[in-house]
Amino acid sequence: MRKKLLFGLICVMTFPLQAQKQRPTDVGEGLHISAVWAAHCHNVSKEIQYYCYSTQERFFFTFEVEDSTLTLTEPFLSEADVEPEDRVELFFSHTREMQEYYCMEIDPKGRVLDYKARYYRQFDYNWNFASLKVTAMITPWGYRIGGSLLRSELEQLGCDLENGFWMGIFQDDFKQDGSVIWHSYIRSEDTVPDFHKPDILFPCVMHPKQEYRGVVIYPNDVTSVGMKEWKRRIRQSGINLIGLHAATSNDPLDTLAAFVQSRTGRQFLRICRRMHVDVEYEVHALLHLLPRELYSTHPEFFRMDTNGQRVADYNLCFSNEEAVKAMEPQLAAILQWMKPTTHRYFFWPDDKQEKFCHCEKCRNYSPSEQSLMYEKALLKMILAYDPKAKLAHLAYHQTQAAPVKVRADSGIFLEFAPILRNYNYPLPPESDKVLQENMLAFPNQNHILEYWLDESMYAHWKRNALVPLPFQPESCRRDIRYYRETGATSITCFATWLNGDYLRLFGSTEAIFTSYRHCFE
Repeated sequence: MRKKLLFGLICVMTFPLQAQKQRPTDVGEGLHISAVWAAHCHNVSKEIQYYCYSTQERFFFTFEVEDSTLTLTEPFLSEADVEPEDRVELFFSHTREMQEYYCMEIDPKGRVLDYKARYYRQFDYNWNFASLKVTAMITPWGYRIGGSLLRSELEQLGCDLENGFWMGIFQDDFKQDGSVIWHSYIRSEDTVPDFHKPDILFPCVMHPKQEYRGVVIYPNDVTSVGMKEWKRRIRQSGINLIGLHAATSNDPLDTLAAFVQSRTGRQFLRICRRMHVDVEYEVHALLHLLPRELYSTHPEFFRMDTNGQRVADYNLCFSNEEAVKAMEPQLAAILQWMKPTTHRYFFWPDDKQEKFCHCEKCRNYSPSEQSLMYEKALLKMILAYDPKAKLAHLAYHQTQAAPVKVRADSGIFLEFAPILRNYNYPLPPESDKVLQENMLAFPNQNHILEYWLDESMYAHWKRNALVPLPFQPESCRRDIRYYRETGATSITCFATWLNGDYLRLFGSTEAIFTSYRHCFE
């Protein structure tokens, strides 16, 4: 806020994190603030969530704001029109005394007022951030704002990212009656709120978040080539993450379970551990989690087709909470052997299109929203077995559009899998828009699942139709650069069916995996 504006009743509500004033917070590795801020003097409550993290190149932030009384300036003619609007704010200062600091104020439509200032209240409104990128979305319950800045710009502004700088986080809620409620991350004792004072900032450091780079494979891709070959592939590719995959038709979940518990599987997991490679499990598991034989006693657990009939072919009735509860015994059995070293879980819907639910409750929700309802309930059960658990939301085929009516919990992260794209070209504008909207809906972490090395896709999922992998390193490098610019810190791709049969037909895969490594450099 730029001025001491008095609009009716003014309050400052925050949650007490006084420890932030004592030692720096690492906002690069990841900071998540989530709380319901109750403005008792105004008889309202508000939920505000703020996420931020840093990659090697950029600092990313996202706000999720609950606000049923949006106040916007229309027509919007200049940056100054942000001032009487609902908005979020970020301040950066290289000194505690705010000798020179830099501010952005962003409204629910992503319109920005940015400026630099000196203490006390000496504003330069002609100044702008050079590298600021912003996206925004108005939601049924408020709005979302996401943005990023180059780390190098913050450093050029004097912020010592590795050793410490100062930040302020704010949200301003204007009411229809002309009143306004000011929110600050750090508590203020001022009767009249003032964001332009040193005691409203907190100390930060910003270390880049660890980046995952990996491949997703079937058990047969390991057993058919042996351990020595996979040691070579890990070294050649420079990966630090392997996802073990199970699907309904090719390698079902039972096959994956048998591999993990076998002598060969345990040896493979030991090799990954020694080579500092994390292991995850990415599976289409609903046919196992919800046994189809339950249909005879509980047809309501299963999806309704477009003819109004309950059918037990794929997926489930996503709005039926009892159906998800019925999964717990099967889930408990799976979690006895499924131990992802990242604590990230992937229990995808069935890999069949047009197989979502059309019952009276579900039909009002998109496939991605139906999936998210299931994921929210499933995550609660997983947390009972693994308190550090996070669960993926797969944006793929019908679930690629971002959910709007259903909100993600903080433990659910995005897995974006653009299977239908053409690798001769960059991600098309419509897919880019979908990705940006998903990243606003799932700000906690962004994971990309690609298909650059997916021999099974190029063979049209026919084992007797293997072809030389048409890997395009230039396209892969271009895509990785783009995904990093959007904020992805976890990038993997399918590398299935580069197995013993592939080696016998086409020879060594060394050039493939070495080229894949160079794409990340």
